[in-house]
Amino acid sequence: MMKNSGNAVSTAGSRASLWLGALFCCALWGLAPALIKTGYALMNIEATGSIVVFAGSRFFIAGWMVLLFYSLSHKKMPKIERKDVKPILVLALFQTFGQYFFYYLGAANASGVMVSVLSGMSALLALLLSACVFRLEKMTTLKLLGCIVGFLGIVWMNAGPGGFTFTFSGEGMIFLSQVSSALSAVCIQIFSKKSSPILLSGWQFVVGGAGLILFGFFLPDHSVAWSASGLGVLAILAFVSAGAYSLWGVLLSRYPVSSVSVFGCTIGLFGVCFSALILHETLSLKVAGAALVTSLGILLVNAHLPKRMGKKSERKAEC
Repeated sequence: MMKNSGNAVSTAGSRASLWLGALFCCALWGLAPALIKTGYALMNIEATGSIVVFAGSRFFIAGWMVLLFYSLSHKKMPKIERKDVKPILVLALFQTFGQYFFYYLGAANASGVMVSVLSGMSALLALLLSACVFRLEKMTTLKLLGCIVGFLGIVWMNAGPGGFTFTFSGEGMIFLSQVSSALSAVCIQIFSKKSSPILLSGWQFVVGGAGLILFGFFLPDHSVAWSASGLGVLAILAFVSAGAYSLWGVLLSRYPVSSVSVFGCTIGLFGVCFSALILHETLSLKVAGAALVTSLGILLVNAHLPKRMGKKSERKAEC
């Protein structure tokens, strides 16, 4: 009986750590859109070029924040070992440059509704890639159903009389952004078996952010009217990215990809709530209903979360 009791406590603790950590990350990401809009207004950012430079600056600073935290906590300078070069470049390509390159191009040509709906597909895509392509976990009915239910919650929240449209230059780019996000989630779990997820997060931000800045300079109207207040918002956004992605990487190194990624369905809900608080946008009963549906999806995916995480027996894979 004592052994079973200990397992029950371990399971509860494991689930509590996952829920608290993942929801904290999603709350930070949900806060980002309101801060981004504030930064745009403060620095007169409108064109795609200036948007990409602003985004790249955010992630470049976030990377150095993560590396500074790593240096202070480990009492040594973060160095790139030879085995970390490939993981850093792959993650920089998918998690930062690819995800946000496609996202900003698509957001300029897609409706806000479709951006929100398609942004909720990363959880389902991550499950399909993890289970069917990389074989990192088993596909189960509950996991698939949970991801679909979570996605339907997002669709419900954004559904309107105008219906949904799809163009490659708009919605197609947003979809590719979510493919990049899902690939990065799978790769983080693979690479974190041999490298620190925090160290990988920091360096990939630096590399990916620098890539976005350079790309932005090749686009027209890339100038940004930097100001003290705008830089303050940029610093907060960088801190949001540094904290959220680092913790997210740690969670992905300890839990199945599907169990973590499904929480991404709550980002839009947090975004709506923070927009109401900061930008004074209105809330609706539809948001509350979507929150309940999304929560149900998360519960379904994590219904059979293993009792002990961290020493999983999945076979090794290469990304």
